[in-house]
Amino acid sequence: MSNPYLDLDKKIVSEIYTSSEPMENLKILCDVYDSRFPGTPGDLGSVKYMVKKLKEYGIKDAYYEPFKIPGWKRGPAKVSITSPIKHDFDCISLPHSIAGEIEAKLVWLGEGAVDIYEKRKDEIKDSIVMVSSANPPGATRSLHRTEKFMRSILAGAKGWIFMNQYPAYGPQTGGISPIVPSISVCYEDGMFLTRTLEREGEVKVKIKTTDKNMDVTTYNVIGDVPGTTNSKEYLVVGSHYDGHDISQGAVDPASGAVTVLEIARVLNMVKDKLKHRVRCMCFGAEETGLYGSYAYTAMHEDDLKNIRFMLNLDAAGGAGRKGVRLHDHPELDEFMKKTADELKSPFPFGHGVGPYSDHWPFYLKSVPCGSGGDIDAARVSTGRGYGHSKYDTLDKVELENLQKAAANYSRFLLRVSNAEKWIARRKTKTEIDEFIKKQGYNETVQLADKVKAYVRTWGEIHPDTADWLNRKSDW
Repeated sequence: MSNPYLDLDKKIVSEIYTSSEPMENLKILCDVYDSRFPGTPGDLGSVKYMVKKLKEYGIKDAYYEPFKIPGWKRGPAKVSITSPIKHDFDCISLPHSIAGEIEAKLVWLGEGAVDIYEKRKDEIKDSIVMVSSANPPGATRSLHRTEKFMRSILAGAKGWIFMNQYPAYGPQTGGISPIVPSISVCYEDGMFLTRTLEREGEVKVKIKTTDKNMDVTTYNVIGDVPGTTNSKEYLVVGSHYDGHDISQGAVDPASGAVTVLEIARVLNMVKDKLKHRVRCMCFGAEETGLYGSYAYTAMHEDDLKNIRFMLNLDAAGGAGRKGVRLHDHPELDEFMKKTADELKSPFPFGHGVGPYSDHWPFYLKSVPCGSGGDIDAARVSTGRGYGHSKYDTLDKVELENLQKAAANYSRFLLRVSNAEKWIARRKTKTEIDEFIKKQGYNETVQLADKVKAYVRTWGEIHPDTADWLNRKSDW
């Protein structure tokens, strides 16, 4: 099969593989601006840096767009066994935990399978629940941390402990809702707690958190590589840039953010051959609620109908093959097969969608979209590894993986931009709802409303929780 883009492919690939630009950008994002957590100095600093780099690459109108979100500031946290022995542990608060102190019996729920919360509801009531980050054996979908948290709250938990499933990586962080004091412990300390519980029968634990919930301003970075037609249609390629405050977030997400910058650089070099413009974006505040992508889809809602395709490259520069997980668009299969043949590079693709990254707000608005990665590897993934821990650092990223990502995805976007007839369907709301239900995420989406209704029945509600209950999102 002949490749009509062979000369352009050679130009793009040779430019990418004779440059270390994405790694140089990654060093700055991680070593200079650290986690880029919303509301920190590194947040705005990194945003200004990325806009400057886009302008250096010829994206003249690059800019950042501010928006307000529910923010959070970490305070010291403590956890200890108070009975039948005395023992203190290191721990960290989970983002959006409230400040508070709770002492109660410990209930260990293992991997936190969906049915266990109802089965053990009597034990869980007024207790401190501990759940592993591991996915339950036999689960047909990924059971996210937030779902385990919400199911624990609905069963009556008054404190929550998230145990990292991986040895030697320390506590694993991740956002929850501001309802009860919530912390994370490392695998080793979690296992100590479970052994003590098994030996003693009943264990009392005390959690003390000192965190603060407050509004902050954060940002989306936007830069357009122009197309040669006057069409209003355009593409979006994006990754969030914010990491968790305990880590550089080098793989997740910064490797994806610098891949987006590299795509902007090389596509701008061939813009005279690009029919539809490509909007390159770095989203803020993904880790604590997909706030950046929700803000964009709300602030640009009238323009969403013009998006041909949205490609989410969260953590795209990590290890693995660089393919695409289409969010249920079988009509694109032939296009993907042809693209894979022309790229002469491993380019696996398949179908599926989950609600835990920046493609989701676009998906809900009927924008055809997909995510970068290796769908075959995702099917057998056991979890994050060092992700969301303090060990997601620059040294985990290899230039070769950044180059592979930039080479595959820039050439894929070139083909999407230039397709004479783009056949990706815009789904109806009914189709979207049915697909979500088929994937099993309808329960996840509904849980937040159930939790809010339940918490409103409490006699005493923490001020941060009350703010959360009364908050009306702008999007």
